[in-house]
Amino acid sequence: MIFILSKIFTYLFLPPGVFIIVLLMAFFVCRRLKLLFLFSAIVLYLLCITPIKDLLISHLENVKIDNGSADAVVVLGGGVYPEGYFKARPEAFERIVYGLMLAKRYNIPFVFSGGGVKYNESRLVSLDVRRLCKKLVCDFKTYFEDKSLSTYQNGYYTSALFKMYGLVKNIYLVTTAYHIRRAVLIFKHFGFEVHPRPIGFAFEGKYIFWDFLPHMDNFYESYKVIHEFFGILSLKILHKV
Repeated sequence: MIFILSKIFTYLFLPPGVFIIVLLMAFFVCRRLKLLFLFSAIVLYLLCITPIKDLLISHLENVKIDNGSADAVVVLGGGVYPEGYFKARPEAFERIVYGLMLAKRYNIPFVFSGGGVKYNESRLVSLDVRRLCKKLVCDFKTYFEDKSLSTYQNGYYTSALFKMYGLVKNIYLVTTAYHIRRAVLIFKHFGFEVHPRPIGFAFEGKYIFWDFLPHMDNFYESYKVIHEFFGILSLKILHKV
């Protein structure tokens, strides 16, 4: 019983559940904008439940993985926590570990691409890479691109780095699964032969009762999907890919 009560409290009286309740109360109490409050409550609820999150994110994560070989691994950055022992944020750290595993397995160069707005992301991530390489006993070369502030700039500046060091633009591209589709479009635009290697899938596919109650994690995943769709659309409109 205590478990059930704690779950109900978490889902209904913490954000975003509490905001849905407020919007529904406004629908019943207010005389004006009733339909707007109801529509907002329904949309917010849908974006916060697991089945709808899965429906949205499945279109981005469904990327064909080929069996081709590559001459380098490129890992895209995802932010840092400068005070942590490991500097990369959890999502970005997962990318880095997977990228290092690929580089070690195939004995090919490891390239990290990420500048960062607030911090020098590449400099901080290089500390993580050095620590991990001690454990993995790495004997491959590592490179760090530190100018990019967006995925498009990842492609642009990584292309320049490959030209500078004479690397072959045939790569395993590592990023989080929801982001892989846009990243592949951009890197192909800059002349790379891309073998996508997504990591960190968010699609679940199986549901229990609690998955139909609003949760902030689902709202965040839905937000990232919407952001990606607009990102891909903007690339098409601006003819950048």
